[in-house]
Amino acid sequence: MLQENIVVEVEKRLTTGKNAANRLRAQDQIPAVLYGGGKDMETWSLQVPRKTLATLLNKGLHGNAIFKLNLKGTDQTRHVMIRDLALDPVSRKMLHVDFVRVLLDRKLRVKSEIEIEGVANGVKAGGILNIVTHEILIECLPSDIPESVKVDVSAMEIHDSFRVADLKLGDKIKVLENADRVLAHVGVPKAEEVAAPAAVAVVGAEGAVAPAAEPEVIKKGKKEEEGAEPAAAAPKAAPKAEKKEKAEKKEKK
Repeated sequence: MLQENIVVEVEKRLTTGKNAANRLRAQDQIPAVLYGGGKDMETWSLQVPRKTLATLLNKGLHGNAIFKLNLKGTDQTRHVMIRDLALDPVSRKMLHVDFVRVLLDRKLRVKSEIEIEGVANGVKAGGILNIVTHEILIECLPSDIPESVKVDVSAMEIHDSFRVADLKLGDKIKVLENADRVLAHVGVPKAEEVAAPAAVAVVGAEGAVAPAAEPEVIKKGKKEEEGAEPAAAAPKAAPKAEKKEKAEKKEKK
């Protein structure tokens, strides 16, 4: 993305090394280098005011933004991009910045962020939109670099996927990614995905256990009845035997 209105003034560094870099940071300057632009272009060691760079970044200077560097006290101006910005892992203060020269008549390969547009039909129906790929590699002229690659997901239903092949970026931008690469996918909530197999498992368990458990219960009942009948019959048999003996004794008499 070409931003001709941004001009950053820099100075050449006379000394290099770790100690010299620390002294620059103490003076609120950030060590920097400028390279690229062809075989005949030399690498420059530079210094840039921390406040100038911080102001640009805080205003949302895009990662692929192309702006100008002007060497202080000269008319030397170059189109550049920020290739790398080193930060302190604890304080997050800027430690070093790499600038790369950009030739406006040569195509560049850059990473461009994916920007989602619209609300998927599948999301309206209760699904969840999953962003699978957050940036893609593209090739184009510096003036054609987009701020982001827009992906309209409005027509996506549940289980639909948006792939690289579905992008429509025109002839000026070439996507250097596999056409089948998924950028976004509409799925169902995880709770539903987990609940469905669980419900099947329960039904399956009931179907499997019920036949085995039912005979077991019946057998148990029979055993209890078979064991109870003799115990219940014993008291009834005793009185009959006593009456029979008394009857026999009377007949003998």
